[in-house]
Amino acid sequence: MHTSFRPSKYALVAAFPLIVFFVNACTKSEKPASDNQTSAQQRASLPEIKAVPQFSGRSQTDTQFQSASMQGSVWLAYFFFTSCGGPCPAMNARVEALQKEFASPNLKFVGISVDPETDTPKALAAYAARYHADASRWTMVQMPLDSVKSIAVQGFMLAQGAEDDPNLHSTRFVAIDKRGVIRGYFEGLDENEIPKLKKALQDLLAE
Repeated sequence: MHTSFRPSKYALVAAFPLIVFFVNACTKSEKPASDNQTSAQQRASLPEIKAVPQFSGRSQTDTQFQSASMQGSVWLAYFFFTSCGGPCPAMNARVEALQKEFASPNLKFVGISVDPETDTPKALAAYAARYHADASRWTMVQMPLDSVKSIAVQGFMLAQGAEDDPNLHSTRFVAIDKRGVIRGYFEGLDENEIPKLKKALQDLLAE
């Protein structure tokens, strides 16, 4: 006659240490990552592309701007011109919204004019006022056209930027970390890219 197997109480007692071991092992694997692990994951999600180019120019406050002054801050760079009737207003409106959403003084914005002949510091000041640009965080820069071409193409690697026709400037934002390293490119006119850009800025501020 067939009989079902029933483990004795001694067998259960003997197996108890193994049960505790496996329960503990599962519990340990569910512990949250340490701060160092989280920081490493953030860096892995945003590759280090290249060092940002060094440049200087005149700001909307008619003072000298040096890109080296951004060291220690996360910043977003982009190209535009004040007489642009196409993508520039939309891009600057994006920056205005980001300036409002991210109150951290460690996040800054740098807009580089691709039409320096027209975009004098006075013209940049009027344009900056239109978008409520906080001059302590958001700088609009005028520099010689040859310099604009060089940093746009060789420095920031924006193939569309710095052509003789200002309308051919890039519509991408460039995210730069606190060490001056380019960490990502984001299409400024694509609604699907904006959440990714915001997440990138949050991660870079947390590094």
